[in-house]
Amino acid sequence: MAAITLVPESTIAKSADISVKLPGSPKDKSVADARSIQPMGSLFEQTVLLFCDALILRLMEKKGMDTTKMYGRHANLE
Repeated sequence: MAAITLVPESTIAKSADISVKLPGSPKDKSVADARSIQPMGSLFEQTVLLFCDALILRLMEKKGMDTTKMYGRHANLE
């Protein structure tokens, strides 16, 4: 299991096989790495989105896949 977290010392991050610490502004301002005027965890959520997009693009590159091939595997949530 992998965890993407603001706090590597958290219970869930400690139970993961691998954890990735990303910067952000958590709901609990006492553990903040970054300051933001955005409400609650919005900065962290946006950072996770960008990180996951970059990760997927890298995996696509390594597996020789393009957007067309990926579209066929994408779940339709609409």
